[in-house]
Amino acid sequence: MAVTHSAEKTKALVDAAGDPSRALPLGAMGLNADGELVRKNDDGIIEFTFNYMSYQFAVRAEAEPGHTRMRIHAVLGHLPYTAEAPELRSNMRAVVGEAGRALGGRIHINQQQRIMFFDEFNFDETLTPNSLLTKTVAFLLSAKPYLELLSLIAGASKELHALLPEPTWVTHAE
Repeated sequence: MAVTHSAEKTKALVDAAGDPSRALPLGAMGLNADGELVRKNDDGIIEFTFNYMSYQFAVRAEAEPGHTRMRIHAVLGHLPYTAEAPELRSNMRAVVGEAGRALGGRIHINQQQRIMFFDEFNFDETLTPNSLLTKTVAFLLSAKPYLELLSLIAGASKELHALLPEPTWVTHAE
C-alpha cells in the first residue's frame, strides 16, 4: 500500500519504529513506495557527541542488522605537571588509577598525559534508539563517581591556587 499523505506517512514511520520485528539500524530512514521503513544509506555508521558533567563525549556506532559495534570516548583533561601542582597530579593519578582498576582499564592516562575514558561494545542486536541509549547510559553510570571525584579535585585545586599568594618573582608591568 503506497503512503501518500503526510499523516499516513508519519503514522507508518511510528508504527514501523515501534515494531521490534522490523528493527533496522539507526541512520537516515524513510519510507519506500510501499510504505515500508527503509534505510536511505547503507554505511550503518552513526556518530554524535554529547556533554555530560562538563566533559565532551564522542560516540561512533557501526551498525548492521543483528550486530553492532559501538565506541564511546572522552578526554577528561590533562594531568598537571609536577612543577605546577604536585599534590593535584598525585591525587588525580590516584583517582585515575583506582577508576582504571574498578572499570577494567576504561579510564587511563596516555603518553601525552591526557586522562582518557573509553569503552567499546560489541553486541549481537540491531542498533536501535533504545539499545544506543541503554549502552551509553550504562557506560556513564558506571563511571559517574570517578567523573565526579576528578571534577571535584580539579575544581578544588583551582580554587585553592586562586587563594595562594602570588610568587615573589612575578613582576607586573606598570
